[in-house]
Amino acid sequence: MKAFWMTACAMGLFALVGCQKSVEQQQADDIREQTQQQAEDVRDASQEQAEQVRDAAGRDAFGNAQTNSAERQADALENAGERQADRIEDQGEAAADRVEERDSGVPANP
Repeated sequence: MKAFWMTACAMGLFALVGCQKSVEQQQADDIREQTQQQAEDVRDASQEQAEQVRDAAGRDAFGNAQTNSAERQADALENAGERQADRIEDQGEAAADRVEERDSGVPANP
């Protein structure tokens, strides 16, 4: 019975130690989290700018042409923000992969 408990405790300890993240894995997770937040901030800012353009066009509507122009401008702002956010996410993911690659010694997928 004593051997059983010692074996169970040892297995539990090995499982616990094996589940801990390495410093590099934690750094990679931090990079991903930070870049996700930066990308979300960029998206929010571009959507806010687009809404301001739409609101201004709605208040100053002199006709359909101006409203359509404002909508195109707002869409362009949103699209530019989305592209910038995507670039931030891609760069963050690549940086996180490089950190993990250092940890494993195995090159990450390109």
